[in-house]
Amino acid sequence: MHFFSSDSRSALQRLCLVAAAVIMACGGESAVTSNVVTDTQITRITISPSAATLSQGDSLNLMATAFNAAGQAITPTTFAWSSNAPSVASVSATGRVAAIAPGTTSINASAGGVAGTATIAVNPVGADTVVSSVVVSPSLATVQLGTAVTLGAVARNAAGQTLGGRTFTWTSSTPALASVNAAGIVTGVAVGGPVTVTASSGGKTGAAAVRVVALPTSTGTITVNGSQQFQTMKGWEALGGMGHGECDPRAEVTYIPEVINRAANEVGINRVKFSLRPGYEHTTDWFQQFESGLITFQEWNAVAFTPQNDNNDPFVINPAGFQWSHIDYAVETLVLPLKQQLQARGDDLWFSVQPNGARTAGLYQNSPDEYAEFVLAAFQHLQQKYGLVPNSLEVMNEPNLAGWNPPPVGLLAAAAKQRLNQAGFFPDIIAPSASGIQSTIIFFDQIITLPGVAQAVTDISYHRYGGGASVSQMQAVAQRATQYGMSTAMTEHGGSGYLALHDDLTIANVSAWEQFGLAFCSTTDNAGKYFGISGALIGQNNPVVITLGQTKYLRQYFRYVGLKAVRVGAQTTDSNFAPVAFRNANGKYVVVVKAAAGGTFTVGGLPAGTYGIDFTTATDYMRPLADVTITSAQALSASIPTTGVLTVFAR
Repeated sequence: MHFFSSDSRSALQRLCLVAAAVIMACGGESAVTSNVVTDTQITRITISPSAATLSQGDSLNLMATAFNAAGQAITPTTFAWSSNAPSVASVSATGRVAAIAPGTTSINASAGGVAGTATIAVNPVGADTVVSSVVVSPSLATVQLGTAVTLGAVARNAAGQTLGGRTFTWTSSTPALASVNAAGIVTGVAVGGPVTVTASSGGKTGAAAVRVVALPTSTGTITVNGSQQFQTMKGWEALGGMGHGECDPRAEVTYIPEVINRAANEVGINRVKFSLRPGYEHTTDWFQQFESGLITFQEWNAVAFTPQNDNNDPFVINPAGFQWSHIDYAVETLVLPLKQQLQARGDDLWFSVQPNGARTAGLYQNSPDEYAEFVLAAFQHLQQKYGLVPNSLEVMNEPNLAGWNPPPVGLLAAAAKQRLNQAGFFPDIIAPSASGIQSTIIFFDQIITLPGVAQAVTDISYHRYGGGASVSQMQAVAQRATQYGMSTAMTEHGGSGYLALHDDLTIANVSAWEQFGLAFCSTTDNAGKYFGISGALIGQNNPVVITLGQTKYLRQYFRYVGLKAVRVGAQTTDSNFAPVAFRNANGKYVVVVKAAAGGTFTVGGLPAGTYGIDFTTATDYMRPLADVTITSAQALSASIPTTGVLTVFAR
């Protein structure tokens, strides 16, 4: 594993070895996203009304609403209510405010570590509570035919203070063009206007002008074609390291749960790769000695790739000859918690394992049967202890950098496939995982002719090092996958961002994609990790988890596209807005738009329903736009202010 250039290789290799200290994954199949709210992580709480003025002795019912990162309301939610100045205004457990004495206070509603605030002013008895004016906002609004927009209203006294506890009567001057209900929701009935929509309270009225416009009649700048199908997604992958080598162990209890929560619920990472070190086949448990403080991380790392054969018969596993404490630490620390959080929001975790010993080939390079025994022993351990069965076996990591010739890689794949199948395990087999895409093509073309390889390999995998990947190279990988009935995967590039991801998805048709490590104790944003951790190096115990720059853009792809999603057709008439579209296993569509410039575009060809929209740019991260509800014949409109990534996703 490596990062960018040869002149920085030695330092970066140390980071890669650190990442390999805690590399893990988990099995299971996906339920993917749902049409109900499954992301219950609270990111924002609002209180309505957000400000009010009461007289002593008055009371007012406040209503709190919690929202997730996608802007969806989370219900039911129990809130803890409090007042910053109970002597001015108190609040009950249900949000009822009692005005006690003149003054101003903040009323808070909190849940899940997040709080919302409303400002309450209390006037003396006899203060001005007469409605002097009503203000409707926005004062000018446009609504598309058949869609709706919500207006708001506040009542104020002569001093301009907002009066709480007021109800409003809503009316439309022309209901045949735009109707309004008791909640101030205006629906476009026919094209025309402006229509005057008024809100009345206490004998006073406020108004807004609403114009109804026609829906776009074209198929859209972007046209989705659900009948055209490409690859089926197998996960957004991370190498499972979380700083076990370079971080202070005292900080782990704080930052590890935060990393897992963000990976599952914020970014949507649903696949992790676990490196099986050859040194697990040994009579000495070196990792346990490191954990016990008997040896340093560097000393453990030095022996972790050196196997000691369990016996001379590769078809008889000697359990005493294998030490799995490193795997156990990985599963218990990351795999099971991440799997649980993904399942809670309707997704699941893809479990990929990779024997990582290409550069210390020794035992396995010369004996495919010994390699198959090692892999089978790992599968059996994980199943017996945790009930976890890997979804995929990535045969080897970058064999070309260790001087391997292609044939041994193919022989390992065929031997592992046969041995695992005989034992009742049927994972995907991923190869050849060379360090560059051209090397991958060369390796694949030589191993595919060997006996059993075409039947064993299910995924052609490449890394993007050595100058990235050209269009012709990606097309060559996709062509080979079609020829042999395989999937494709980009399984490592510490340096890739969303531009490379978009090409890999739409040209090479990858089903799985990995940037690099999950998290390191470094905040350097080199696209070599999804999360950085500050304040947690050896001697520090004040960790802060940071979502790094490229991760924010990748999140626009990862978060809404689950396991088993199928990429479908999507065309654009404007090169500034490049789409990639998916249909999740539950039938819900997602369209991700790579925007080369700011602007407005339409998306047609989507099924009827309500769609959420959010985007990420250099200055905005997962910025939500208003939901849009369309019929099957309609196109929706979306805007992004500048270069970035925008996602349209079915609710």
